[in-house]
Amino acid sequence: MDCQTFIESLTAFVDGELGAREREALESHLSRCRPCRQEQESLLHSYQLVDQLSSLEMDAGSWTRIHSEITQLPTAPPSWFTSLQSFFGSRWIPVTVGALGAASLSIFFLRDPTIEIQKEFQVYLEEREEMVLGRSPQPPQEVIREITTTLPNPFTVSYDNSQRNPFAPE
Repeated sequence: MDCQTFIESLTAFVDGELGAREREALESHLSRCRPCRQEQESLLHSYQLVDQLSSLEMDAGSWTRIHSEITQLPTAPPSWFTSLQSFFGSRWIPVTVGALGAASLSIFFLRDPTIEIQKEFQVYLEEREEMVLGRSPQPPQEVIREITTTLPNPFTVSYDNSQRNPFAPE
């Protein structure tokens, strides 16, 4: 067994809850493993500290007073969410939140891209053309061109060999 298994059973060992075979295996391991022995010493020290604590004695009147103070806590005033929920009903809140979220996203995606983004995209396209097609970069243009590429589509089907079975033995 590994140290983690022994460490997890240390509490049961100290409490005397292990069977004879498990206890002997743990004692044998503790005699050889210093980190597990230190963990056992730390656990025994914790037990000693807890034993030194004195218990708090309270009379029945104190418990009654504490209970009454807990049960008579003032309630918080209703929040704006509670007012909104009572006005619309709880089923309309997710619909309203979803509609507001969709509206804010549509405003973000439907606005025109800025000139900087268009220029950055233009540079990206030129670098991509140079890398993929091996062309030299074209001189930068003052006017932003339309975003189109003439790269071949790798997913198109060529129909010249479409009737040939690629799995047929040759």
